[in-house]
Amino acid sequence: MTAKFHGTRGSTPVSGADYKEFGGNTSCLEITLASQQIILDTGSGFRNVEIETHQPIVILYSHFHHDHIQGLMFNKGIFNPKNEIFLCSAHCDAKMTQNHLQHYFSGQYFPEPIFSMLSTMTFVNFEELGAIFDHKIGFETIELAHPGGSFGYNIFADGEKITYLMDNEYSEQQCPELIDFSQNADLVIWDGMFTDAELPNHMGWGHSTIEEGIRFADKADIKKMAIAHHAPMRTDADLLAFEDRKLSSKVCLARDNSVFIGKPK
Repeated sequence: MTAKFHGTRGSTPVSGADYKEFGGNTSCLEITLASQQIILDTGSGFRNVEIETHQPIVILYSHFHHDHIQGLMFNKGIFNPKNEIFLCSAHCDAKMTQNHLQHYFSGQYFPEPIFSMLSTMTFVNFEELGAIFDHKIGFETIELAHPGGSFGYNIFADGEKITYLMDNEYSEQQCPELIDFSQNADLVIWDGMFTDAELPNHMGWGHSTIEEGIRFADKADIKKMAIAHHAPMRTDADLLAFEDRKLSSKVCLARDNSVFIGKPK
């Protein structure tokens, strides 16, 4: 599997000279295999995903806060009638997933009720994903700690494993379950919205810290961790300072367009 970050920010996109190194788009991760494509969340970075034609594409949502859905209608690939796109979430069933997205992109909040113009999208229940990919890809879920709820995912294919843990307020009580969930992962994506120093003023906001990710990576049996969901006020200089002083050998900070390639075949 190849994992590519198209958006590594949380809350809101950012731009300017202070954000060139790590990028400014909100959450979007693309996972590709030989003939499959999975998109995790469609923040503003989704605009830059090149949607593959002539194969099923799955968009999988952790939850429906705006920084995880706002880019859905800005990728030209969703308007190509040759594309077959399935949308789902472990957070809720197909009907509720459709309701959430249609409401967000309705005429009340968006220039056009655009879902009525599209023939490429099909909403499915999470349990149907195996059949879509002819059971060549495995999925597991875990409920995370976030206002309104959020779900993490394990994705298995070709003997590799990617663990996606976006929008989660980490706690020591969670630790055993998360260690078990991420066991033997080739790549863990971790929510690093805050720092330890910032966390006391943001308890209940539903996010973890960069340092918590580093400590978790040291405890867990994982190969690599990429910390994402960078706070919009976190500049390149701030993030580079963490890389210079505080990261373990397992941990890196995700950048827009950074690519992680799995084990050699």
